[in-house]
Amino acid sequence: VLEEIFLRLPSHLVVCVCQSVCIQWKEVIDRASFWRERCKREGYRPSDQSKIPEDWRLFYFLCKQQRNLIKNPCGEEGLNGWNIEKKGGDGWWVGPLRTEHPDKNVKKDYATSFGMCLKSQLIDLKKEGYTSSFMDTFQPDIKICDW
Repeated sequence: VLEEIFLRLPSHLVVCVCQSVCIQWKEVIDRASFWRERCKREGYRPSDQSKIPEDWRLFYFLCKQQRNLIKNPCGEEGLNGWNIEKKGGDGWWVGPLRTEHPDKNVKKDYATSFGMCLKSQLIDLKKEGYTSSFMDTFQPDIKICDW
């Protein structure tokens, strides 16, 4: 009964509040079966069904995040967060959108001039919460894009 109640609550509430109420509640919330069921109900499944997560809680929260790990992907902070590798012609330009962006909150983008321009960014997946075993086991798709 407790597990069913917890499954109907937001995950952050379960972890931050319910888990600290008593030992019995903590034991229910710490079970792999609880997090496996939560993943199932919210549609988070390993892309390869033969690879079962060692830590369903970690799998759940990493799937739930599904965030862009690139810092400053749309130029909102100028070129902050980027290493400029090459700036040919007139170099990089950051300014108002020239074409509509799918996200209405985005107001700027990057452009290059007539010469070759390159920028790069190193993303440490371990620092972002992705363990080696998670990456080795699930080999999640990695999509890279900026605007």
